[in-house]
This record gives sequence, C-alpha cells and structure tokens, in this order.
Amino acid sequence: MRVSEGMKWVTITAAAAAALGAPLPAAARPWTIYNSLRDTPIVQFKQADIDLMTKTINRALESGEDGVTVKWENPGTPNSGSVTPEKDPKGRAGCRLARIENRHGSMHNAGGYIFCRNPDKSTAKATPWKVVGPWAG
Repeated sequence: MRVSEGMKWVTITAAAAAALGAPLPAAARPWTIYNSLRDTPIVQFKQADIDLMTKTINRALESGEDGVTVKWENPGTPNSGSVTPEKDPKGRAGCRLARIENRHGSMHNAGGYIFCRNPDKSTAKATPWKVVGPWAG
C-alpha cells in the first residue's frame, strides 16, 4: 500500500522533528517535514537499513574514537552510511557529537547531531543515546 508507506514516513519524520524541537504549527508539521525530507536517503530506507544505521550510531557513540568514521552498508540494498563521533562541542559529560551521513544510490545527506546518554533505563527498549538536537557548527 503506497499510502500507508508514505504515511509511515510522515509519522516517522514528524516524530523525529518533534524530538528535535521543530518550531512548526501542529497542523503544518507533518507535511512540511515530509516535503523537506522527501528527497533524502532515509525516506528510502527499509527497517533493516534503519536498524543497521541505529546500531552503528550507538556503537560509534559508545566506543568509537573521536574522528574515526564507522561505516554501515546493507548489501541487499543501495543504502549505506557512516558515523563519525566527536567530543561534545560544549564539553558536557555523557554527550557526543555525531556526524552522520546516509546514502541511497546517488542520494546523499549529511548532518551533525548532539547525542547524550539516555538516563531512562526503565525499559529494555530504552535507547542508550538520545538526540539532543542538530549541530550547526
């Protein structure tokens, strides 16, 4: 179903933008976000790609050396990416900068994001790192 796939990505992108504190009116949020992301690699990713990307981000943040790029690739798709962890530019304990690149065929997108350790250990599904926000520096 094409509509449900599209709506799935609208929901995911809206949730991601909300987590990053996107300052948009509630009614405009899903479609504006979808329009700004529709030509980015992540909207082409399947769940397996997202899982690979997420595991790579967590591994790089947890034990990666500053400035050393960690790559991921799904051999069954044209999807790949990389994560380069760095020290938090603001020097916060338990936080790191991650420069993330994603690719889908010839599509490419990159950005920097600040992650901090997630203090919520209440469930087994709690992620070890939480996005604090984008890094424009």
